Amino acid sequence: MKHLKQRNIKIVDELMSFCYKQGANKIHIDVITQASETTFMLSAEIPNLAEETLITFQKLLNTPRYHEMEEYYWNLTGDNDTDSELSLIGVMTDESEVKYTDDKILMVKLKRHV
Repeated sequence: MKHLKQRNIKIVDELMSFCYKQGANKIHIDVITQASETTFMLSAEIPNLAEETLITFQKLLNTPRYHEMEEYYWNLTGDNDTDSELSLIGVMTDESEVKYTDDKILMVKLKRHV
């Protein structure tokens, strides 16, 4: 797959953009690349994440992966200041876990299989 690192950068960019738009005070992201997969782990302190926003976020990230769409549209992420491309991130990833703790911490784990 071409442009693997650039695609990973776009995913991180979209996750950070979402967190900042939701008022995140602190964001931590780990990106672990191994032979057959890349794992993204994010934690962000977001004081007032609305339940509706969280549900929508989870649905968008749980979009089934479509390699064909990813190949054509991955480079469009991060180019729009007014709207997030989280549904495209869902198309680019194979697995997602999203949790929002009582401590107001958003935790996201995404996996991309090569």
